Amino acid sequence: MTSVCIETYGCTLNQSESEELIHQLDGYRLVDFASEAHVVVLNTCMVIEATERKILKRIELLYGQRSHRTLIVSGCMVQQLSDQLRSLFPELLILQNDRVAPYILAHFSCEPNLTSRLNVTARVKIAQGCQGSCSYCVVKLIKGPIKSRSVEVIAKDVEHMIQHGAKQIFLTAQDGGAYGLDSGCRLPELIEVLCELKYDFRLRIGMMNVSSILDIVEDLLQAFKHPKVYKFLHLPVQSGSDMVLERMERGYTVPDFKRIVARFRRADRDITLSTDFIVGFPSETAEDFRATMQLIREIRPVKVNITRFSKRKGTSAFILEPVVGRIAKERSRMLTVEHHRIAYEQNSLNVGKIYGALAVERGKNASTILYNDRYRPIVVARELTLGVRYALRVTNATPTYLVGTLS
Repeated sequence: MTSVCIETYGCTLNQSESEELIHQLDGYRLVDFASEAHVVVLNTCMVIEATERKILKRIELLYGQRSHRTLIVSGCMVQQLSDQLRSLFPELLILQNDRVAPYILAHFSCEPNLTSRLNVTARVKIAQGCQGSCSYCVVKLIKGPIKSRSVEVIAKDVEHMIQHGAKQIFLTAQDGGAYGLDSGCRLPELIEVLCELKYDFRLRIGMMNVSSILDIVEDLLQAFKHPKVYKFLHLPVQSGSDMVLERMERGYTVPDFKRIVARFRRADRDITLSTDFIVGFPSETAEDFRATMQLIREIRPVKVNITRFSKRKGTSAFILEPVVGRIAKERSRMLTVEHHRIAYEQNSLNVGKIYGALAVERGKNASTILYNDRYRPIVVARELTLGVRYALRVTNATPTYLVGTLS
């Protein structure tokens, strides 16, 4: 039987597209390591330069081993770097995402009617593309403007995933808040429809840009009240300086961001806040960075993604001179230290509390990772049945997860 390994890089949208490919390849043996595969698929990302370099090195390594397996490259790199890839790797198979499954089905044998490999977690794409025009980002150049999938198709996908064992569904997009801007049916309406499905599951709403939800905040608050929705808000701010946000062309101000956070916290004071920061953006001053440090101390997010500015060809920020590397690196370090301090304090507030939590995946040393209804990870030092909810008492905390025992 043909074995297939799929390596996925980048955002949850890429992960959902890889999961879709897995479903299409029902009947093939899916393996976790390229060394065990007849076919290796790299679903690529190129949002930042470091990721692009990492993937190119991976392609180079696997390309040198191509006599032992077929190597297929798909994803974002295909749309931006096809000519470069063909020049570097003449025999490389370069395919758009929607052509990968047909190619494998046409060229490699399988055994039909095998059960698809579905996990407790499933990712469902709700839209592709972006309505923003950020000066530093290549997403719109690669994916184009927002293209929303219909509510009916999404609901059908979600129901299929649940019927095959999924207990938590991640709704994925480059900007979930922009869902429906092209169709008229916005994100709160989609959430309400999905929550009406007669199954026991949880929805995690993906990243939403501030500018995309300014006009639907109240409707989102209502949708988030449903018990099937994780009380988890991923709202990237990128900088604590309005001057930097203006140069980034983000389309909102720091007060806009803080008002939304405050509104969600009034509705649920313990909601899990996740945000993103970019440090070292061109002309970011020491004062701008101090504003970022002040903002993280004020909003106290539990989860933070921190990246250093990365020049991307084709964007308007590409020609700008970034902050000196050593300064950007030091700012990244300082912000990370502050984030870990805050996250530890926030997580420590949960010690002694009892939560219902879903067993999602195996951890290290025979442990299990569970998530409560605010999407906080809780590690239990024993193997529990995945897909089952347990009552847990939190006994300890770290900056990135809670520790618990069965209550």
